Amino acid sequence: MYTQLYPPKPTLTEANLPNQSGKVFLVTGGNAGVGYELVKILYCKGAKVYMAARSEAKASEAIESIKAISTSTPGEVKFLLLDLADLSTIKASAETFSAQEEKLDVLWNNAGVSGIPSDQRSKQGNEMHMAINCLGPFLLTQLLLPKLELAARTAAKNTVRTIWTSSGAVDAIAPQGGVDMGELSNPSSDANRNYAASKAGNWLLASEFAKRVGGDGIVSLITNPGQLRTKIWKGATKFIQIMLSPTLHPPIYGAYTNIWAGLSKEITVKDGGRYVIPWGRRFESVGTPRKDILNALKTKEEGGSGRAAEFWTWCEERTRKYA
Repeated sequence: MYTQLYPPKPTLTEANLPNQSGKVFLVTGGNAGVGYELVKILYCKGAKVYMAARSEAKASEAIESIKAISTSTPGEVKFLLLDLADLSTIKASAETFSAQEEKLDVLWNNAGVSGIPSDQRSKQGNEMHMAINCLGPFLLTQLLLPKLELAARTAAKNTVRTIWTSSGAVDAIAPQGGVDMGELSNPSSDANRNYAASKAGNWLLASEFAKRVGGDGIVSLITNPGQLRTKIWKGATKFIQIMLSPTLHPPIYGAYTNIWAGLSKEITVKDGGRYVIPWGRRFESVGTPRKDILNALKTKEEGGSGRAAEFWTWCEERTRKYA
């Protein structure tokens, strides 16, 4: 926990990131916080970046501020309407992207929420953390998979990737095995537990996705961007915000974690399903992730609990009619 709260200096930043001209990227929640900093870096390195967000007004303001940056290698930033809280709208978003692009080099499933009361539900009746943090990204990724596969056919080896987002909260308060399957239909009254479960759920999805697409040359990773000063904490109590304040870092550092996961040459398909910690390191380089979650990533045939595959199936069932 300590090394995630107070990481060493990042090794891949805007200062040494190579030019990304010709690449097509998509960042969910790209209009604020970590997503905004990530889009800004990618734009300044010549990439075409889709800023996926639910508010066109806020995204347009963010895009204008990015375009105002002086850079010798400007790329392109485009708005993509995306509401992860409503599964019925996501297919239209994916189709809008697909109509404009032949390929997708990296998908950053960056958007997320926290601190939402357990009695709130999405339009489809799902607990809100699970809806926005897991089900929405799951469906979007499935719908954009053909574009990732097309990119992998011609791109340099190991460069086409999908990055999922977790949290340090998983280590502390996620349920046994990451996700309690019973709580998917009967959520806990503890919003923090529900949040941690959704972030553990992304780890399970990243691992399962890696097993399914690694053979196609697509890398799937999970990241903990870090403890950051973003709006993700607005749902937390004042006490928690004050307590966490000394551990919080500027949002750009979360972008560095994502840059490393998405673009570092150190990553290969063999890293599929691995957990990346701040500001761009493999979890295993500093310690051992929770054994119960590592066990959940394995199938029963492999000696594990099979929880990741079970959760993947649940996500498939909940999103099938919207695919």
